[in-house]
Amino acid sequence: MNNYENEPMELRIREVAQQLFFRQGYAATSTTQIAKEVGCTQALVHYYYRTKENLFRQIFLEQVEAALNVVGRSLASEASFEDFLRSAISLYFDALQQNPRLPFFVLEELVSNPERRKYLRKNFVQKPSYAMIYMQFDARVKAEQQAGRLAKVDSFDIMMSIASLTVFTFISLPMYQDLLAQTDEQVKQFIAHRKAEVTRLVLQGLRP
Repeated sequence: MNNYENEPMELRIREVAQQLFFRQGYAATSTTQIAKEVGCTQALVHYYYRTKENLFRQIFLEQVEAALNVVGRSLASEASFEDFLRSAISLYFDALQQNPRLPFFVLEELVSNPERRKYLRKNFVQKPSYAMIYMQFDARVKAEQQAGRLAKVDSFDIMMSIASLTVFTFISLPMYQDLLAQTDEQVKQFIAHRKAEVTRLVLQGLRP
């Protein structure tokens, strides 16, 4: 466990809760356990966040928002479309490498919890600022296609290909590391290799 002694209590609670949610899931994590790990009372957890659900939603939204902002930051640049895709894939890999448990966390909640999917739709899919990110991406795709520089591939399919290829890299990490007895350094090399390979496959598939 990291040393949170110099951090504000509210932040310490959220960071410990995030680690527990990622490691064992929402259902298996209690505010009692969170308080014990932080070294505070359960009442203090409720003081800052009221309920475990409110605490979870803050963490969930932060993580999904961070993933979506990767695309938004890349779109803001004036780079070529190919360089934009390279940057977006690289940033996506880097974000997940810093938090490799995130795909398990998000997938488990979205697959097993219909209310979580409704919550995500309301707070992201139907939110104008995030709908705008997709519209900007779609506009760039169509402009590249009209200029003859990009194959006729749907924008949503491009995003799905990048997301699925990237996410599965991290979902497969425990099997790759344990079954093949790979060291931490070998895992880093594997992630770097997959980043390059995913970039190559995506760009190759988009050439007209």
